Amino acid sequence: MDQEPYRDSIEHLRDELLRVDLMLRRALLIARLPKPESSDSELRGLIITEPEVDDMIRVQDYLGEWWRRETAAKDQIAPIEKRLEELRENIDQRRAATVRAGGRLTLPYLSERFGLSPAEVDLVLIALAPELEVRYETLYAYLHDDVTRKRPSLDLILNLICRNEREKIFARRLVSPGSPLMHFKIIELIDDVHDRQPSLLRKFVKVDDAVVRYLLEQPPSVLAAGTLITPRATVDTIEVGADTRLELSNLVKGLERSAVQNTIVRLAGPLEPRLFAAAEALSQALGRRLFHAELGGIEAHGPTLVRDSALLDAALAISASDYPEDPVEAQQVAKNEARLWKALAESGGPLLLLGPSTAFHSLPAEARIWRVEIGAPGYDFRRQAWQQAVSGMTEDADPNRLADTFQFGSQRIVQTSNLAWSLAALRNPSDPSPNMNDLLEAGRVLTAPHLRRFAVPVEPRFTWSDLVLPPDRMAQLKAIASRVQFRPVVHRDWGFGDKLSRGKGLTVLFTGPPGTGKTTAAEVLANELALNLFQIDLSTVVSKYIGETEKHLSVIFQEAEMTQSLLFFDEADSLFSKRTEVKDAHDRYANMEVNYLLQRIEQYQGLVVLSTNMQRNVDEAFIRRMQEVVEFPFPDENLREQIWRLHFPEQAPRSEDIDFVFLARQFKFPGGTIKNAVINAAFLAAGQNRAIQMSDIIQAVKSELQKQGKLALKNDFGKYFEVLQGTR
Repeated sequence: MDQEPYRDSIEHLRDELLRVDLMLRRALLIARLPKPESSDSELRGLIITEPEVDDMIRVQDYLGEWWRRETAAKDQIAPIEKRLEELRENIDQRRAATVRAGGRLTLPYLSERFGLSPAEVDLVLIALAPELEVRYETLYAYLHDDVTRKRPSLDLILNLICRNEREKIFARRLVSPGSPLMHFKIIELIDDVHDRQPSLLRKFVKVDDAVVRYLLEQPPSVLAAGTLITPRATVDTIEVGADTRLELSNLVKGLERSAVQNTIVRLAGPLEPRLFAAAEALSQALGRRLFHAELGGIEAHGPTLVRDSALLDAALAISASDYPEDPVEAQQVAKNEARLWKALAESGGPLLLLGPSTAFHSLPAEARIWRVEIGAPGYDFRRQAWQQAVSGMTEDADPNRLADTFQFGSQRIVQTSNLAWSLAALRNPSDPSPNMNDLLEAGRVLTAPHLRRFAVPVEPRFTWSDLVLPPDRMAQLKAIASRVQFRPVVHRDWGFGDKLSRGKGLTVLFTGPPGTGKTTAAEVLANELALNLFQIDLSTVVSKYIGETEKHLSVIFQEAEMTQSLLFFDEADSLFSKRTEVKDAHDRYANMEVNYLLQRIEQYQGLVVLSTNMQRNVDEAFIRRMQEVVEFPFPDENLREQIWRLHFPEQAPRSEDIDFVFLARQFKFPGGTIKNAVINAAFLAAGQNRAIQMSDIIQAVKSELQKQGKLALKNDFGKYFEVLQGTR
């Protein structure tokens, strides 16, 4: 006959406590077996008598005494053991019926969620019993032979659940610091008030109050670790841009389709009601409550947060403010973040991280990360604003292109539209209706002046044919171009942008020896992608005054975000250098600059190219944030020959005697040095009004060697060494 499912967790706990009653009945039989009596029965439990000491000495294996006495009462205990087995089987059948009926019982869920063994579950039940019925206090005091010890000690619990002395010794692991019961603070060990230094076995076991309320299906009143929120906001009602709303909606679908274990949802933006509303909306959509806590509380309440969020079926949300500038505070934050990532691995997920982009400095590489920027207007919002702004203008005014080109909000869009009307009136007073060129020019006028204060505009001239690199490096560069060129298609038309957890920009590091083509490659990318190329002038960016460098960089990134621009940081190691140990105020503020750069690089949604000759000097945090790192190798002989030939324009007159194979073999020059030699040779030939000859190149090569502090040796120049006779 099928068993009836449990109506609720209380009914299930009642049956489980019947098992506890049977275990206690068995223990009472053992406790009542004949023992040496005290000379004064009224003082039992308060004094140690000689017969008691003699009995202890008499027993050679005192660890097994409890179970030897149990054997002595075997006939009386056998019916209890049989009843325990029958009751266990009946409970298991009713639990299975409850699961089939779609119910969930609190104690089995606690056991399953935290991987508790049957022995650990029994330990929890024995410690829980006095919280439900005071009669257990009397029973425990009797078994302790001490009226003052009303809670179960660890010794008593292990005697009840273990079947021999070896089990009891191994069962001490149930309360070790790393055990689930202790780590997640499901239970706590309490010292005896009458014994200031009790042994582990004499400590009392108590179930945490929050766990007791959970087991009894009682809603929590106060949680020490955080705040439990019943979400009311929905994705459709929160005040965000249409693109953000769509991202949140698709995020919900993504979380519903995939496992949320080890998943991070990064909600970036100012810590304001809109950010918390977005977290509420996500929790509501997932059918969960929201359990919110501060990052600073992780140190004391990390495992408790995991426990409560799991038991309450709530999404755990952790908020943090800007990453601290003080190194000591930053070190503490880093420790709390490490604790948080450990908690993520233990929780059921997802973990919601709330705060500005500078918060949560590092994220675990093994986690699946979703990122949504909350607050900024999205593409759809900008397009609608542009549609209203360009109403009445010429037909070629394209709101889609304007929305993609300029990351403007409503006010800036109106400002750009007004300026476009002025530009059109200056161009043609008789027909002052702005066209698309007027709108683009107005947008550039509003952004470029500030950017040019700290950057040198470069007119890109080079194309792919001007680059000489190994095939794999060329493929890497073309992949970078594709990521930018087809970003609207992939991100918007194909919907991949909705699944990105981080910013949609692209940060690339070019590394390699001087003259290997890093600057040329930046120009090629800008030319290929029709981007404005701005080479950052570090002399105007870096300031000796505290905080000024960050302000300058803020202007650069903010203004660059408004247009389609490629920011090129040449010799970036001087600006993006490694953070150092703080020994004085200079170190502290130098690190602050690097921290700010880390934040701003991650936020920028355009293309940033960093170039360095010494990658080892670049802060590792920057390297981790690079989507691509392209290493420009020193060219081998075959590549050097191509570079020599490439640097001669088709219209340049040159003699047939130029031996490119010899030049590539004998002189191990990078591309920049080869370019200098070719140009110097061209000027030598032009000065004599003739074609460029091998002798001109030989002299130019000698000049390049001298610049490097090297001698012009005959072995290097071979048969052309005689050309150098009479020259310096």
